[in-house]
Order: sequence, then C-alpha cells, then structure tokens
Amino acid sequence: MNIKQLVSNYCTANPFEIADKKGIEYEFKGLPGNVKGLLLSTPEDTPLVWINYKLRDSNLKYLVCAHELYHAMQHYGLNGCYSAHYGGKGKLETEADIFATKLMVELYKEHYSEYAETFDKLKTVYGIKEEMREYLI
Repeated sequence: MNIKQLVSNYCTANPFEIADKKGIEYEFKGLPGNVKGLLLSTPEDTPLVWINYKLRDSNLKYLVCAHELYHAMQHYGLNGCYSAHYGGKGKLETEADIFATKLMVELYKEHYSEYAETFDKLKTVYGIKEEMREYLI
C-alpha cells in the first residue's frame, strides 16, 4: 500500500481520521494484560478497532491505531492483537508494523510541518519499534 497516496486520498496521515473517513469504528477500551489494540468483527460485519484506554493520552495511540487500521483494510476477518511482546510476529503483523511506521513518518510531518530528522525522533514521539528502522532507510 502506497502511504503517500493514502495520505493524499484522505488529506491526512492521522489514522483516526482515516478510519473515520473509511467508516472503521474505534473505541478506547480496557484490554487485558499488555494488549494495546485489537481488531474485531461486529454483528454488522464491519471492522471495529479497540485501543487500550491507557493509551488515550499517549502518542502511542496513533501507532496502535495505524497498525489496526492496516489490519482492517487488508486483513479484515483475521482477528488478532497487537501486544507489548514484540517477538515472534508473523508476516501479517510485520506488514501492519511497517505500514504503521511509514504512516507515522507522514503524521510527524503533519504535526510538525517537517519530516523527523532522525528515526530516533520518531521512536520517541510515536513509540515506533527499533526493528522498523531498516524499513525507513
């Protein structure tokens, strides 16, 4: 998926706004353990993203929303969760992480009117994982 085209089509890199425009609902909920986000199927057969309510006031909410947004757009019907345990992820989780990371690059530009000077700045602002560094080089 071309991130720049997505941002251009929706006039934003904010994953919450993109979800709104695509009709993908999201809610902040109490989630068990270290679960940060979850994609669910509703009785109406529409995607619903739950984001851990503890992230409501954190910039990490953008990364988690973007990760789940990717699943809703590309993997709907394959429910899964995004947790703080970063090891052992399969192809679908890696794809969602790459998408979320690249969307955060554009969101940073939207928030600060310039691209982040370093990957470490993106890590600090949005909580991007170190493993994603290689996908931005």
